Amino acid sequence: MQSKRKPSLLDDWRRAIVHYIANHPDQPLKPKPLARELGISSSQYAAFRALIHDLLDDATLVLGPGRALKLPKADDAIVGTFRAARQGYGFVVTPGRPDLFVPEAHTGDALDGDTVTVRLMPGRGRGEPRAAVVRVVERALLHWVGVLEHVGHGWFVRPQGKARLPLIQIEDPTAKSAKPGDLVVVEPIESTVSSRSARGVIVERLGPASRSQSKILAVIRRHGIPDRFPPAVRRAAQRAAQRLDVDACPDREDLRDLTTITIDPADARDFDDAISIERLPGDRMRLGVHIADVAHFVQPAGVIDREARLRGTSAYFPGFVVPMLPETLSNSVCSLQPKVPRFAKSVFMTYDAHARVSGVRLCNSVIRSDARLTYEEASAILDGARPRLPKDAVRLLLDANKLARRIQKRRHANGMIVLSLPEVEIRLDKDGCVEDSGPADTSFSHTIIEMFMIEANEAVCRAFVREDLPHLRRVHPEPGPKAELALAQIAHLIGRKMPVTLDRATIRELLASVRGRPEELAVNHAVLRSFSQAVYSPSLEGHFALASKHYCHFTSPIRRYPDLVVHRLFDQVVAGKSPGGGRAADVDIEADEDLATLGRETSVLERRAQQAEWDAKAMLLLELMKDKLGESFDGIITGITSFGAFILTFPHLAEGLVHVRDFGPDNWVFEKKRMMFQGSHSGRIVSVGQRVRVLVAAVDEFRSEMSLVPPPGAVFGELRAKRERKAEPTRRKAGRKAGRNRRHQGR
Repeated sequence: MQSKRKPSLLDDWRRAIVHYIANHPDQPLKPKPLARELGISSSQYAAFRALIHDLLDDATLVLGPGRALKLPKADDAIVGTFRAARQGYGFVVTPGRPDLFVPEAHTGDALDGDTVTVRLMPGRGRGEPRAAVVRVVERALLHWVGVLEHVGHGWFVRPQGKARLPLIQIEDPTAKSAKPGDLVVVEPIESTVSSRSARGVIVERLGPASRSQSKILAVIRRHGIPDRFPPAVRRAAQRAAQRLDVDACPDREDLRDLTTITIDPADARDFDDAISIERLPGDRMRLGVHIADVAHFVQPAGVIDREARLRGTSAYFPGFVVPMLPETLSNSVCSLQPKVPRFAKSVFMTYDAHARVSGVRLCNSVIRSDARLTYEEASAILDGARPRLPKDAVRLLLDANKLARRIQKRRHANGMIVLSLPEVEIRLDKDGCVEDSGPADTSFSHTIIEMFMIEANEAVCRAFVREDLPHLRRVHPEPGPKAELALAQIAHLIGRKMPVTLDRATIRELLASVRGRPEELAVNHAVLRSFSQAVYSPSLEGHFALASKHYCHFTSPIRRYPDLVVHRLFDQVVAGKSPGGGRAADVDIEADEDLATLGRETSVLERRAQQAEWDAKAMLLLELMKDKLGESFDGIITGITSFGAFILTFPHLAEGLVHVRDFGPDNWVFEKKRMMFQGSHSGRIVSVGQRVRVLVAAVDEFRSEMSLVPPPGAVFGELRAKRERKAEPTRRKAGRKAGRNRRHQGR
C-alpha cells in the first residue's frame, strides 16, 4: 500500500512526475535530478523516492537506459528468465533490475529456464516486486538432470534441483547403459510435462550419483553450460596459436627485461595478469599491470569469438573448470606462464607517496614473467619466510605490498565498501571426492592483486571516456528503496533505526558498528543481499561499492568476454585511431544499442555461471555433511523466513534450515517487519545474527537441502531482555555520536 501521509501532496507529485516525463521524452532523468527539476526539497526526498518506487511497482513508470525513468509503451514488456522454486512459485531474472517474484497462481505454464514475458502486478506497496507470466517467449532446452530409479516394474528419473519437476517415466533405460543410482540427463516429451505421467528419454549418462565429478557435471548440464568445444573451434584455436611470433610484432614494446611476476591460486590453470613495480625518486612508484593479449589471437566475429560470446565467461568448480576459450589458448599461448615470452596489454600507472595517480600510459607489449607465485607463497614471503626466488622478484613483491596498502588506504578514504564474508573452499582428495571444507584464504596477498586490478580497470575506463569511445562498463547501481527496506529489518541487531537514505558513508558506518560482534556476519550478508547486482552496460554510470566513477572490466580476457571486447577498444586508443566521438572500425560492436544488448547477454551468462558454481559447491557440501548426520555444530542465523531460520554452520560453512516447528514448544509468531520470531509464552526471540548450536538431522540431495534441529535439551533463541541488553551499549554509543554530529553541524 502507498503511504497515506499527505495523500493530496502525493497525488500532486504523481501528476507532476507523469506530466514532466511525458513532456520531456528526450531528457530522461533519474529520481534525484527529477526531484530537483520538480522543486522537491531534501526533507521531502525520502517520500518522493518512495512514490517513485510505487510508480515503478505498478508499472506507471519503467526504467529505461541508464536506469532513467520513462513512461511505459506497448513494447516495454519485461522479458526475463523464469526460475522455478520447488514450492510452486518462481522468479524472473532480468539484468539490471531486481528479480521479480512470481506467485504460484501466476506462473502460467512456464518451466524453469524458460524465457518469458511478464507484467508487473499493481497494488502491492513497497514490498518485493511481483509479476505475472504473460506468455512463454522461448522454451528452455528440456534437458533435466536426475537419478535413475527402478521402482516395481517401472523405470523413473527423479529430477534434482530446487525447481519443482515431475517424476519422468523412462521406457528405454538401457539406451545409454545407465544403471539404477546413476545421474542422467533426460529429455522429457514436452506434451507430457504438464500431466501426471511425464515421459522422456535418457540422452546422457553422467555416472554414479555418489561421485563428486558426476554431481558437478549434473550442475553443468542443468544450467546449460556448454563444456565441449566444436571441432571447428579447436582447429581455429590451433591456427590462432601460431600467431605467437615475437619477431613479427615490431610495434610492441619489448618488456622482457622488466621484472614481472604472477600471483594466483595454487590450482590456477590460466594466468591473466602479471605485475611489475619500479621505484622512482620522491618515494614514487610506477605500477605495471600486464594483461594477457587475447585479442591478438581471437579475431572479431570469427569462430572462436562467436563461441566465446556464446559462453560469456569461464565457470569454475572445485577441481574443474569450463573455460571460455579452448585450452590451446587459455592454458597455453595466452597464459602468462613464467620464463616464456607472451603478448600483453600493459597499463603503467605512476603513484605519488600517497598512492595518488599522477600519470598513466597504455601500450601493447611482450613480457616474460620471472616467477609464478601462489597466494600462499606470496603471503609466506611477506611474513618473513626465506624465498626461493630471484632477489628482484622478492623486492618487487615487497614493493607491491607497500603500494597496495597505500592504495587500499586511499580507496577506503574515498568510500570503497568492503564486506566481511567468508568464501567457502572445498577440498578434494586425490580421487576427486570431497575431503573437507572451510573458509578460503583471505591473506593480504589477495588484496595486493585486487587493488592493482581495480586500478588498471579504472585507468582503462578513464582513457575511453577521454577519447569519447562508447564502451562496455561494469556498472553497480546505488541501493534503491528495496535495500532500505531490507536493512531496516535488521535494525534491531544494532539497536537503532536505519537512516532513510543509504549512501556509502552510512553503509560503511553500519558495517563498522558490528565489526567483531556476533551479528557481523549476518549484517554483512544483509548488506550484500540489499545491493543490486553489478551488470555490464554502456551506461555512463559508476560502481557504487568501489566508489568508482568510471569502471570497466579489462583484466581477465581469458575468462570474461566483456574484457575481450574492451581489449579491442584498447588497441584503438594505443594506435591513436579513436578521435572524439569516433568508433573503432575493427570492433564488432558498433553502436550503443549493440553494446547494451551485449551487456545484457553477458550479464545473464555471468549470472548463469555464478549460480552453477554456487549450486555445485552446495551439492558437494551436502555430500560432506551427509556423513555427519547426528553431529552437532556451532552456527549463526543468517536469514529468517516465515517457515524457519537459515543457519551457516562452522567450520564447514554449509547452510541448512531449522524449521519453525523445531524451534521448541511455544507459539512462535513471525514478525515480518523485523524478520524475527517471538515465542508468545517464553518471550524468546529467534533473529538474524544469533549464535546457535544445531544438529544435522537430514540431508536431501534431491532438493539440495540440509535440515537442522537444536540438539537434545538445547534451547533455541534468546530472551528478548538479553538481546536488548546487548544492543543497549550500541544505542548509547550511537546517541553520543549523533550528539557530536549535531554539535559539528552547529559550528
